[in-house]
Amino acid sequence: NAYETEAMQQLLENAGYETVPFEEGADVYVINTCTVTNIADRKSRQMLHKAKKMNPDAIVVATGCYAQADTEKLKEDTAVDLILGNNQKTQIVEALEEYAENRRWDCSTAWMIEWTFEGSPKSGQESRRCREPNPLSIWNV
Repeated sequence: NAYETEAMQQLLENAGYETVPFEEGADVYVINTCTVTNIADRKSRQMLHKAKKMNPDAIVVATGCYAQADTEKLKEDTAVDLILGNNQKTQIVEALEEYAENRRWDCSTAWMIEWTFEGSPKSGQESRRCREPNPLSIWNV
């Protein structure tokens, strides 16, 4: 997980995102989740909710094993804006750009983009305020 988190961080920084400590608050949170045990599942959910609580307008990205294993549950979770499975981590910049683009078109609503595990996006409306995604906080659970 740590290697994949660093790889995503590098992709995002190369695309112009600035990494900040989790405690400072950010406009984008990337939570690289784990699902080895029930405790790992719970910690993943806690981090997703903590991120949204720190900045309710932030884009919260759930990626990793828990995101892939429990996608249906995360779709119902209002703390999560983007869900990326393990094989989609390399597409994180594109997923965030698409999410941000949809938010710019209509600032009264935002779009929840769920990237299918084959890599094609699906979208559905969700009520949120518009913000540009920067800076970034990336966290490995």
